[in-house]
Amino acid sequence: MPLLDRLDPPANLPDFDAIPGHREEWSKYISDTFDRAIGERIEKDSNGKPRHIKSQYYNEMKVPSDDPVDLEIVWDAFPKTLTRQYGREAALKIADEFTFYDVADVDVNQFPFYQLFKKSRRQDEYCEWQVTRDQKTNKILRVIFTCEGPEYWQSMFGGNISGDGNDGFNFKGDKKVLLDLYRSILNNQDVKLEDLVFTDGPKVGQYNPWNKWNTTEGIVHLQQPANTLAAEINIGADATIRRKKGDKEITDALRLICCGGFGGVERSSDPTIGDEVNKLARAGYAITLRNPVGIYFHSFDNAGFTKPGPGGSRVPAGNYLTALRGTFKEPFNDSSNMIVRAVYEVPTGELDPDGKQLTVSDIQIAGEEIAFGGQIAERILMKFVGRGTRPGQIENPAFECDTKCCNKTGVLRAVSLKLEGDEPADPCEDFFP
Repeated sequence: MPLLDRLDPPANLPDFDAIPGHREEWSKYISDTFDRAIGERIEKDSNGKPRHIKSQYYNEMKVPSDDPVDLEIVWDAFPKTLTRQYGREAALKIADEFTFYDVADVDVNQFPFYQLFKKSRRQDEYCEWQVTRDQKTNKILRVIFTCEGPEYWQSMFGGNISGDGNDGFNFKGDKKVLLDLYRSILNNQDVKLEDLVFTDGPKVGQYNPWNKWNTTEGIVHLQQPANTLAAEINIGADATIRRKKGDKEITDALRLICCGGFGGVERSSDPTIGDEVNKLARAGYAITLRNPVGIYFHSFDNAGFTKPGPGGSRVPAGNYLTALRGTFKEPFNDSSNMIVRAVYEVPTGELDPDGKQLTVSDIQIAGEEIAFGGQIAERILMKFVGRGTRPGQIENPAFECDTKCCNKTGVLRAVSLKLEGDEPADPCEDFFP
């Protein structure tokens, strides 16, 4: 394959066509993000010293893909971290709520933009959802799911991308295009441009990913701070570094992320991504993420979904998850689909045995009534697509760990092994000595 002329927007969405030159700006931004990941995460170690290796991660605008092999990397949409920390019952409730973050509990060096928002969804598997309930009955009417990265929307507003480390890159954008798209997606003409910006703090006047129409009053794109396209690209880069402890190479997914320190250890997504990419690295592939770079819905398992039937019985329910945005065709689970927005909702006119409109709360999954959006998320798989080329042609050494995993209040956290200025490294016990 020849070099790519351009890196395209996720799912080849057409929104950028309304902004002259924006596709080209986006392409440069994604290309720069790849290059920065290679330079800062592969060619140099955590102390900033050169590794003196051949990068196995590449930018398709600069390195061609010869007879590429594409690999769908798939993980669960429901936050595994919540389940591990609180148990399933509590996790389902927490996942549907908003959390007020205490900056003292957050590594603001890694996520400096945590200081810019007051609350967030704790849905950290690159899939977020919002539940709409009937105000009188509290029954669930619909659940909207999205996996669109915030950078896409920030770029249309214009300026730089908050918190991605590339503050020198500025988009021209078009605020009217952004506003019109918000109104169209939410089917709500009440959205105003001033609703979409920070009104105080260091980013006043800039795009606010945690605006009310993307949090309390609606859902447009991902806003949990770890759910970004830059994070996806960076994890891909980090995972190409082979790792070892002593003279033994690390091949286990959890040990690998604990050693490399990329992403969230307890998540479903990051260890899975790291494991699959590292397998390609160990096989000597050059590796990238397939264009267009994005997170997508992979599939939905409708087995065991039932609705009320005659005489108090239960009968199979239809597949009520519908793709709303992206590039797709029926069925939802078609492997060629690049779906970035979907809704689970019982179609109007589908009635119970008494002639009443069915709601999501009338549906059961394996005998359990749907009380939370997370129960549907448990049946959704997410994906991104890695690409490998030239297998067996790169033989890089394995490197010692940059981090270790410690049990922090019942959850594994990656902790740096290096000194932080004059402070010693965290003395916590290594979970994988």
